[in-house]
Amino acid sequence: MAKSQMKYTPKPPQVKMPKEAALPELIDSQNKTPYQIFWGVLVGGELLAAGMLYFGVVNLLSALKPEPNWLAVGLAAVLIIFSLITAFGALRAALVMGVMMAARTYSFEACAKFCNQAIAMRTIIPGGVVWAVQTLLEYKTQKGEFDEVIEVGNREYEAALAKNPKEYGLGSICACVGTAYSMRQDKHKAVEWLEKGVAQYKAMFANLEKNGKQAKIPGGSDNIYLRYAESCLALAGGYLQIQDKRNAKDRLQMVFEIVKKVKDCPEKDTLIKRAQEINKHLKHW
Repeated sequence: MAKSQMKYTPKPPQVKMPKEAALPELIDSQNKTPYQIFWGVLVGGELLAAGMLYFGVVNLLSALKPEPNWLAVGLAAVLIIFSLITAFGALRAALVMGVMMAARTYSFEACAKFCNQAIAMRTIIPGGVVWAVQTLLEYKTQKGEFDEVIEVGNREYEAALAKNPKEYGLGSICACVGTAYSMRQDKHKAVEWLEKGVAQYKAMFANLEKNGKQAKIPGGSDNIYLRYAESCLALAGGYLQIQDKRNAKDRLQMVFEIVKKVKDCPEKDTLIKRAQEINKHLKHW
């Protein structure tokens, strides 16, 4: 065939994405304070529970002899019940405070250990363990253990969703799994999980705003809004990489709308700058 008869089909332009924010290097401080906090809260709480149980049993036995005093029996029974609640509550409080102190002191090994303990004891931890799953996945994501993030995230998300679809931490779990798929170059799976995360955040805030409960969000609403915006930003980047510019534009617009609700802070400025970088590739859409 002559060259003049050959049909030239141009290749679609490749989108050059802005560099993703580098994951910070984790340097474990190996601080012992989280363990001290954990054991202090646990031992103190369990001793208090044991004391309440002892006095409850003693009062119950004395209230039954020689003639039953039903008012005293009822009060003793209440004391015994509160002792059991205190025992399980002290365990949860010790784990939560251990994780918080580990995060504050950059004791990542201790943080992972407390989270794994909470997940292993999920059946006796009041209030569920989504907070532990969320923290563990964030730690493993930053550490680069993406296969574990995908495995644990898939399993724990389904379990948490079945128990409480309105749980605060579900959006963050989905975002971690989406990030892990993205780092494994599975862009379509990454988009799928990031969409789940955005949907969870959207539903959560709609419910909170409807009932006026934003002030009760652990850590404050600004922190959760920033997580929500970051998930939308990652989703916009994911759509752009699979050449779905319309959805990328929609999710990017959500980022700019969400950050308006957050007070000025360095994290907000960083999100806006990253969003503006992606927006350069979508200015004609």
